[in-house]
Amino acid sequence: MMRGNGAPSMRYEFGNGTAEVGGDPDATRIVLTGDLDMSTAPRARAIVEAACAGSPGTVVLDLSSIDFVDSHGFQLLAATHQALTDDGCALVLIPPHGPVRRVFEITGFDHLFAKALAE
Repeated sequence: MMRGNGAPSMRYEFGNGTAEVGGDPDATRIVLTGDLDMSTAPRARAIVEAACAGSPGTVVLDLSSIDFVDSHGFQLLAATHQALTDDGCALVLIPPHGPVRRVFEITGFDHLFAKALAE
């Protein structure tokens, strides 16, 4: 993936997952893949926090390639949502698929992020 300004995105690997951070001056795009759980959430959190540090107007968090999420992953999403909205930024989530999407529905996270979900 290339950033909107032509610069390459940054790719990070952690445990059973990866994060790719790119975007343009108006939006930061973070694509998470693999598992978002107890073993990967701390590293994913550091990557997301660093990417959001410049208070971009919009953060797009792409979860479409997440295979598994546990409470640590949900805590990361809730904290990111809170931090960005406190800073006046918009969060757009690209939702996960299949069973992971179902976990969002069961836990109510689909309602928390209803305005942020991009179908």
